Amino acid sequence: MRESMGTLIDALATASAMNLLSHMTRLRGMLAPTAGWLLSSEIRLSAGFVSSRRLLLYGLYQSLQNRRRAAFMVTTAAEAMEQLSLTRPGLLILTPKLEQGDGLVLAQQARAVVPDIRTIVLCDQDEDDLLEANRADVDAVVTEQECFDVDQQLRNMLISLSLGRRYRSRAMQRYLLEEEQGWRDPPPELTPREHQLMDLWVQGLGDRDVADRLGVSYGTVRSHGRTLRKKLGASTRAEVVLKALSLGLSRVTGF
Repeated sequence: MRESMGTLIDALATASAMNLLSHMTRLRGMLAPTAGWLLSSEIRLSAGFVSSRRLLLYGLYQSLQNRRRAAFMVTTAAEAMEQLSLTRPGLLILTPKLEQGDGLVLAQQARAVVPDIRTIVLCDQDEDDLLEANRADVDAVVTEQECFDVDQQLRNMLISLSLGRRYRSRAMQRYLLEEEQGWRDPPPELTPREHQLMDLWVQGLGDRDVADRLGVSYGTVRSHGRTLRKKLGASTRAEVVLKALSLGLSRVTGF
């Protein structure tokens, strides 16, 4: 199943409502791992959209099933700053180019108005824009193609944001600067058991649940976990998940 960014945000925002009972069947299949991470975070899933490209804004608006989740859609930095103070969304989705102002500067200024806002930059395939966006102090960068033609990518992004970390999509990796260590080094080789453990961690399972799922002892899972963290240069389970998502190591599908 393929979903646009708007549809995914809308579904997850609905799922984070006070009474989750009516959404549990849906979450169990399509969105369970993603929603599990998001429901334990503080992200507010309403979004402001800013771009000079009105057709892009129209496409994002059409992708929202519940359009009340769109806090605003504007084309200039000044309009965005005014709307941020009025609506205080949890997400700011923008492009580097605006009709007036600079999108990457706006992403930084937005935090002065809404300190906990998460900023997502949508880039076209211009290499200079991609590299500049990667250097900017923004939470996530994805290409416009991924925004409208996605499967696991946006869910990986939302899990990373829920953990308070940056996200750069796989399509951007070839544009990243050489000194970006996390993408320059080749991914480590993992054993089949380590892959199983990592994938179950990505799905949000704790070590005791992993042990039950794999039919091994809790101590065995802990031992594999220590080895996995060492291979990935991580100190916690959350860091393993982030590394797995950023390097494309996770084999989890059907989020």
